[in-house]
Amino acid sequence: MKATKLVLFVKDYFIAIFSFLLIFLLTLFIYFETKRKAEDRSEKLFSVRADQATQDIHRRMQDHIQILLGAKALFISSDTVERRAWRQYYETLDLEKNYPGIQGLGYAYFIQPENLAAHEQKIRAEGYPDYKVYPEGKRFSYTSIIYLEPFAGRNLRAFGFDMYSEPTRQSAMRIARDTKQPTMSGKVRLVQENGRDEQSGFLIYLPIYRGAGSPESIKERQKNIKGFVYSPYRAKDVFTSILGNDYKDIDIEVYDGTSLSKESLLFGTDTTLYYNAEGDRRFSKLNTLSIANNTWRIYVTAKPEFGRSADTELPKFILLGGGIISLLMFFIIWSLSNTRRSNRLKQTITDNATAALFIIDTEGYCTFMNPAAEEMTGYKLEEMQDKTLHDVIHYKRPDGTPLPVNECSIRVALTEKKQLRNHEDVFIRKNGSYFDVACAVQPIIEGGSVSYTIIEVRDITEEKRAQRAILESEARFRTMADSAPVIIKVRDAEGKFRYVNKQWMDFTGLSFEDTMSITWRDVAHPDDVKSISHKFEKGLETRTAFRVEFRMRRFDGVYRWVVLTDTPRFGANGEFLGFIGSVIDITEMKEAERKVKQNAELLQKLFLEVPAVVGLVRAPDYQYVLANSQYRRLYGNRPLVGKTIFEAHTELEGEGFFKRIEEVFNSGKPFIGNEVAATIEDSRGKHNAYFNLVYQPLIDANNKIEAVLVFAVEVTELVKARQALLLTNDELSHKNKELQRINNDLDNFVYTASHDLKSPIANMEGLAALLREELQEKLDESDLQVLDMVQGSINKLKGTIADLAEITKVQKELDSAVEPLSFEAALQDVTVDIEGLIKASDAEINTDLQVKDLLYARKNLRSILYNLVSNAIKYKSPDRKPKINVKTYQQNGFVVLEVQDNGLGIRKEQQHKLFTMFKRLHSHVEGTGIGLYIVKRIIENNGGRIEVDSDLGKGTTFKVYFKQEPISAAIIKA
Repeated sequence: MKATKLVLFVKDYFIAIFSFLLIFLLTLFIYFETKRKAEDRSEKLFSVRADQATQDIHRRMQDHIQILLGAKALFISSDTVERRAWRQYYETLDLEKNYPGIQGLGYAYFIQPENLAAHEQKIRAEGYPDYKVYPEGKRFSYTSIIYLEPFAGRNLRAFGFDMYSEPTRQSAMRIARDTKQPTMSGKVRLVQENGRDEQSGFLIYLPIYRGAGSPESIKERQKNIKGFVYSPYRAKDVFTSILGNDYKDIDIEVYDGTSLSKESLLFGTDTTLYYNAEGDRRFSKLNTLSIANNTWRIYVTAKPEFGRSADTELPKFILLGGGIISLLMFFIIWSLSNTRRSNRLKQTITDNATAALFIIDTEGYCTFMNPAAEEMTGYKLEEMQDKTLHDVIHYKRPDGTPLPVNECSIRVALTEKKQLRNHEDVFIRKNGSYFDVACAVQPIIEGGSVSYTIIEVRDITEEKRAQRAILESEARFRTMADSAPVIIKVRDAEGKFRYVNKQWMDFTGLSFEDTMSITWRDVAHPDDVKSISHKFEKGLETRTAFRVEFRMRRFDGVYRWVVLTDTPRFGANGEFLGFIGSVIDITEMKEAERKVKQNAELLQKLFLEVPAVVGLVRAPDYQYVLANSQYRRLYGNRPLVGKTIFEAHTELEGEGFFKRIEEVFNSGKPFIGNEVAATIEDSRGKHNAYFNLVYQPLIDANNKIEAVLVFAVEVTELVKARQALLLTNDELSHKNKELQRINNDLDNFVYTASHDLKSPIANMEGLAALLREELQEKLDESDLQVLDMVQGSINKLKGTIADLAEITKVQKELDSAVEPLSFEAALQDVTVDIEGLIKASDAEINTDLQVKDLLYARKNLRSILYNLVSNAIKYKSPDRKPKINVKTYQQNGFVVLEVQDNGLGIRKEQQHKLFTMFKRLHSHVEGTGIGLYIVKRIIENNGGRIEVDSDLGKGTTFKVYFKQEPISAAIIKA
């Protein structure tokens, strides 16, 4: 019942309530804005006041320096300045009146140790019998205050004081002496202090040199220093006189040097030091002041009453007045709501409405504007009556093009007698600027026709700007999220999806709309739903970040392991908005972990079952913590783990072993031994064995040896086999020498046979020729064929003998001297020799010599090129023009010569016979079948190899691998 009454009340008095809230909110806005501006003005005023105080201090201290400069001028202009003249100068300045706060004006005389006694005697003779320089003691230099005005009261205590004896004063005096500039000392206790009302003090010095000149070098200044004119200051007195009563609304602290500590404080207007105080004041500022080669830090704070004025109290009055006005407006409108048809109520509403209200007649002319409308457009009602409302504030578009009246939405609504709600448009102010508006158009129909129209206009420029900013922010977020290499999603406070990025849709295959209607249970593996539901529910309950791993269904139905990380989101007022999180595919990582675990298990299994000796000795007690079966088997399967090496082994077994492992523990360096002899005891008893072993120290995180890994492989059989191999090698060496002797005998035989057979063959050839001449007319055709056959056999025999001689020659030239050779020159030499063959076959030879040069025997290289190129032409295909490609390049440490042709080719099953002596695979071309055999032998004898690749009917490619690097030295041209 109460709720119903409240609803009815709000409905009946909505305008009153709305006006109250609107004015009160506006009052709050103006209150905070006025308060902020008042605060800004106070802050600026404070900054000006702080700088002004700093400048006052600076100006006053500069005035004091000018006084010292005048005193220095007095000394320079006079040969001798007597005490009376000094007093007259001081009295003429009237410092106590013009510059209150200065303690006095003095002169300190610089004294060498040898002149000290004479100086004291001289001053005593002037009428001061008790005068002496103090403090007493031997020093390298002395100064004495001999003039100080006013010469009375506290200042009498400074008469004869050696300021050079105190480090702070001495430092300032040295700087003044060496720079010729006024110099201010640090914080000191003046000798004038008598224990009552003590204050911090400081002094300003100005050096006086002998003669009227001004020494240029530091050395001359130190030599010619005569004394110092100076002024002592009691800090409180001088700063109080400077600040006076002008700065009662601020507190000022002056610190000597750059350190703002209690020890360096010179002066403070308050007993509390606010720089180091726990509670901060409303305004504070730290200034730096450089005066006479010294630095002061001036810390200024505003007192609580600073800046209080009518302006500062204005926000409170605004808040109070606005609240009262809001209440008054509420009661006024509430009272007027009972007589809504009264003109006064209409006028009150329109005059106080924040929205602009226009009334136009049937022609579009404005007949009424409320104040908000005038403020919004800049026009008065009188200025609007000469033109229609459209022609004044709506006559063109934002791009400058005219807007015809028939396209104006407001006039269209008027013409069609239709309401127009929340219509957004752009109006033009009097100053020509555009602004966004939201319009409501209500035609008033009387007697079936529109008598006038009410237009409500609201300026939505800021709303538009905010909307654009939000859209731009959302676009940036979406772009960033879609570009991220992980899945990003946003859920609300109820756990429902509100946003997912492109990676989600690519991974799941679900559209954005489909995702908004599902939950995690729909994409998680059924076996993981229970566990992740608990995590999600706990996260929503506690509103804390959480992380969970589970299997998630991919677009192809495959479940992939993912890790989800969710972080809670909170609004500006701390309200819980849900979670934002990321999802990363960790399937490969899971698989890697599984493999690592599997490998670890396998490694452990291999460690224990590896066919090698493996043990682990712990530091520092040298105890076995691991010994595999191979290790134990060496020592008759005795138990080793849990025992020290000294307990587990006999002295005979530990000979060498104990010492080596102790060295590894002590040095931290591994020991590697090959074929180390050791005595072991197993089922066969004690016997010697040989091992390849490693003692590897294992280092912990603190870089200390944690244990030593013993890894050994028994090589006893290998050692014995090598010993047997040595005996075998001796026998092979003997056999090799015997074979070399036989080979030499064979070469000699071939050489002798080839030479001894030449003469009988020549005789046979001569007899056959003679027989042909003598019996030519008597021989019939069959006899001539026999003679031709005999001649052919003789020719073949001659060729065979020549090939044998060539083989022998190749064997003898294996050690021919190498020289730098050019592939191009060698190839040109070969093509000249076979020029006839090239022209007869119309062969085309192409070259691609990436490696230009080679170290090789000239004859051998020529022989290789000659045989390969000439064979490529000889065994050409009758169906096409022969093309030979000659290339050189580097490959795996070899220089490769490649000769490729498009000739007849060779069957795969016959290619292995190609390099056999006297073997020919094509009988239609003359030859002996020994050329490629010689080429192969030349190449292999020089550490290379030759390969062939051939396709029958397509061609053949020979590759020669020369075992050497290419050269870049000067080439001896062939």
